[in-house]
Amino acid sequence: MEQKRKMNETNLIQKEPKPNLVRNKPPHLDDIYACLQCGYCNSVCPIYRETGWESLTPRGKVFLLKHLIGKDSFFDKILGKKITDYLTGRGQISLNEAMTKIYTCTLCSRCETICHVDIDFHEYWEEIRKWMVENGIKPPPNTIDMYNYIANEEYKNPFMEPLPKRDEWYRDDYQLPETADIIYFIGCMTSYHEYQLLLNTLKVFSSSGLDFTTLGTDEMCCGAINTLSGQWDNFKNIAEYNVGQIEKRGATQVVTGCPGCYRAFKKYRKFAKCNFKLLHTTEVIAELIEGEKLKFTKEFKEKNLPIVYHDPCELGRVSDYEGKGIFEAPRYILKNIPGIDNILEFPNNRMDGICCGGGGGLKALNYDLTIDITLRRIDEAIELGANTIVSACPNCKAQIGNGVEMKKEQMIDSEEKFKMKVMDVLDIAAKSL
Repeated sequence: MEQKRKMNETNLIQKEPKPNLVRNKPPHLDDIYACLQCGYCNSVCPIYRETGWESLTPRGKVFLLKHLIGKDSFFDKILGKKITDYLTGRGQISLNEAMTKIYTCTLCSRCETICHVDIDFHEYWEEIRKWMVENGIKPPPNTIDMYNYIANEEYKNPFMEPLPKRDEWYRDDYQLPETADIIYFIGCMTSYHEYQLLLNTLKVFSSSGLDFTTLGTDEMCCGAINTLSGQWDNFKNIAEYNVGQIEKRGATQVVTGCPGCYRAFKKYRKFAKCNFKLLHTTEVIAELIEGEKLKFTKEFKEKNLPIVYHDPCELGRVSDYEGKGIFEAPRYILKNIPGIDNILEFPNNRMDGICCGGGGGLKALNYDLTIDITLRRIDEAIELGANTIVSACPNCKAQIGNGVEMKKEQMIDSEEKFKMKVMDVLDIAAKSL
């Protein structure tokens, strides 16, 4: 968007008394003091690129935390600087403002790739948000609502969608068994907002002869939004519940197409015994292609070529820090689709890929900012000459899709024609069977 929007903090007024943050020390104190304040993270931060606000960079937030716990640096004391000199330029910073700054982040972890002291920023910010919530600093109101909807037995999802709606898209067409070797954990975004992707995934799985089933209405939100927003209170219950439902069905593998669910399940291992292998849908499809159990016969439509692949942060870079980044499986699938002879790459890809804008729960705090990030990614795709942006994440697909609609509105009076499709790898796979 041409004119940058200001952060709307007026509806997030903090009324509780200030907690004793000096006494309740934050986690990762060694990282807080290890930060060199070098500013290298500024060059890769999507938030800084859109806003230009130093206080929203990783080093700006670390600086904020030092002052929240009452610690001025050596140079601060020498120069007589205060936190307000750097962050607000006016009065004492409020806890609400501190919360807003800490949560203004997509948790994309790109800053980790350039940090000179190797701070694990994804885990770092998740833990800091948890610490803030535990000390009475409320997260964005929208995330509180989502937390409550997930805990509500009528919904079990963050969107306040009726529970029966979770499996209504496929209930009649796919008569799935009660037990199976593989559980396809669909996730809330795919179940309620990207249901065509859900149907396409079921089509591919069925065509390949996989022994799979779903949890149907017994599926509960994975709890990713809880951890992203610092609201960990019922995450253990969520983990135990979903693992219990999986065990009832005798599965040895859990497959999900949502990178957020994928990472949430990795966290389950701290709270529940997970006797199953965890895979992303692209890993499964790649294995089926290699084993010649799945072959594509229909060509991808030429009018939608060329395609460019967008790396989801939580599937690639963030997972890589846990020893398993998934970069090549989606590309391998696309290369095996008839008609796709070339896959364009963004200038920043794989470990250096740039967030679509929809991560970290930022949409619940500042949706307009997320769209600004998305529009820049779309502009890059246009410059490359792509006609289709492909990803392997329902959240990326939804976010980029919203950005495309916004771009169309911006260009409605332009002489230039703008057309761009947004697809998931599984969407293309299903159409090619």
